[in-house]
Amino acid sequence: MLDYTGVKCPVCGVPFQPEDDIVVCPECGAPYHRACYQKEGKCVFGDLHAQGKEWQPPEPPKAPDPAAEIKDQECPVCGTLNGHSALFCSRCGASLTGQPQAHQNQAPPYYGGGQPGSPYGGPMPFVFDPMGGVSPAEELAQGVTFGDASKVVKQNTAYYMTVFRYMKQTRRNKFSVCAFFFSGPWMLYRKMYKAGAVVTLLVFGLYLTFQCLLAFVSVPAFLQAVEALGLDQTASLSYSSPEFALVVQYMLQNTALYIQAVCPLFCLVPLLVVMIVTGVKGNKWYMEHCVRTVRMVKASRVEDDPTMTLDARGGVNVAIATCMFVCYFLLNYVVPLLL
Repeated sequence: MLDYTGVKCPVCGVPFQPEDDIVVCPECGAPYHRACYQKEGKCVFGDLHAQGKEWQPPEPPKAPDPAAEIKDQECPVCGTLNGHSALFCSRCGASLTGQPQAHQNQAPPYYGGGQPGSPYGGPMPFVFDPMGGVSPAEELAQGVTFGDASKVVKQNTAYYMTVFRYMKQTRRNKFSVCAFFFSGPWMLYRKMYKAGAVVTLLVFGLYLTFQCLLAFVSVPAFLQAVEALGLDQTASLSYSSPEFALVVQYMLQNTALYIQAVCPLFCLVPLLVVMIVTGVKGNKWYMEHCVRTVRMVKASRVEDDPTMTLDARGGVNVAIATCMFVCYFLLNYVVPLLL
């Protein structure tokens, strides 16, 4: 049975309540209070019956378009004028239910004892806004608002909310420097555990392979060339020394030896590709992760699992990020000594 709660009875005009006794016209499907239908004795939509059409519930009222509204609400924090039906400031995200006439559309007062423009006086350079000027009530995805997503992000919400809104409006990716340089550890830090584990294992595997090829293939090939030229293997060869140039020239003349010397570089190419892809797609993946997390939490029953809340699922994992940096230190400085 359809839910007619809130729909008005065609006879008495009173909205239906969940406990009402409702009957439905067998021809067009129009709902009535049972008493109203019995009192009327027939369906009032005879024209629908004649046309063979079905009764349709009234469409819900459309929300006003903020862009077409008169901007007469002044933000109590920054003084920006906002649309008549806006609940939050479009610039700083502050609530508009306070004192909208506090600034009278004038600049905020000066703080400090100096004059405007002096090193120790003047207006505040900025007003901290954890939402980065994005309204918490604005919809990021179906059933998910920016306010919901900010509870998942927690750390550095001002940056990520503006990035999410940019990607939503332009349908373009926003390059992430952190995702480029730290890849897997950054994803684990942001609690994207599955994808972060895959990327981390891939990056660490490529880097470990690079170290092994360098120690067991490239360096022995270089020493073989040094020995073939009769040079002192114990002497350090700088890149600008004539001896190093002779070694390089010798390896260029021996293709197999040259390939052995440069083969570790073949691991750096896919490693760079992984870093670039993660940097380009990182913010988009994180936005999709936040949307999935919000939907999963909203669809769950908190009373059955207390951990299924935005506070528990959101935020960052500092411990796992620290562990990844320790592993990177060991892989970069300790493993080469052991090899």
